[in-house]
Amino acid sequence: MRSTLILAFLILCQFSIYAQEESINDLLKQGMEYYDAEKFILAEKTYEKALSLETENFKAQMGLADSRHKQERYQEAIQDYNKAEKLSDTVADLYFKRGAAKIFIGEFKSAIKDFNHSEQLEPNNAQLYYYRGFCQSELERYNAAIEDYDKCIELDPDNGAAYYNRGAAISELGDFKGGLKDFETALEKDPNLNNGRINIALSKLGMENYEEAIKDLTEVINKRDENLARAYFYRGEAQYEMGDKDAACADWRRASNLDHANATRNVNDFCSGKRAPKRKEIEIVF
Repeated sequence: MRSTLILAFLILCQFSIYAQEESINDLLKQGMEYYDAEKFILAEKTYEKALSLETENFKAQMGLADSRHKQERYQEAIQDYNKAEKLSDTVADLYFKRGAAKIFIGEFKSAIKDFNHSEQLEPNNAQLYYYRGFCQSELERYNAAIEDYDKCIELDPDNGAAYYNRGAAISELGDFKGGLKDFETALEKDPNLNNGRINIALSKLGMENYEEAIKDLTEVINKRDENLARAYFYRGEAQYEMGDKDAACADWRRASNLDHANATRNVNDFCSGKRAPKRKEIEIVF
């Protein structure tokens, strides 16, 4: 009788363990379905439930981190990625995603460390080089940024944003002709890229091709989008360089009315009868 009870108890324990494992697997599957359907709050709650059953489940911890990442709760996501790292430190995607989350809170140096670690584990992730290049640019390490964008483009030749950002980094080093080539390629790859047209215009301005710059800036102005004030300002710069101060001041006033600080300064310094020396300004848009 005693042996029968012990056997029954062992069978019950095994069944409970099996049932719990099955429940966790069901929760992981459900969490992934919610995540893929962009129901990130439901995914988060589902992964939390899975972790309540098995506190050291790597997939549940990563799912929780990813769900919070998608909700733009970056600090919480990073903490969850940290917990996942303690469970497994050989998953390239963990370091890639944690690095991406760090970008949004401005931790560029720490993000680069994560991308470096991810690269060691999986060197063929084009997006890794894109994001690391962005971090390098934010830290004004433009040569390093260009190297990363080169790798990204090698792995993903149709990535218009990579051409665009490489062009911006090249232009920051004073090579406006090289930047122009990349901006033009970027727009060929992705005609909807924000700021593509204005950076083409600014490249031409840097190359002292003022007439072409004015033509492109006028095209930007006619779109009346978020670059309107910037386009008026730089069209004024081009017109000033061509010796048309009246047209330049008219554009600077338009930009000033749109709260462009440098345009307001130019109006005060150069459009009020003063004759202070004028410095050409070009600030490529990332």
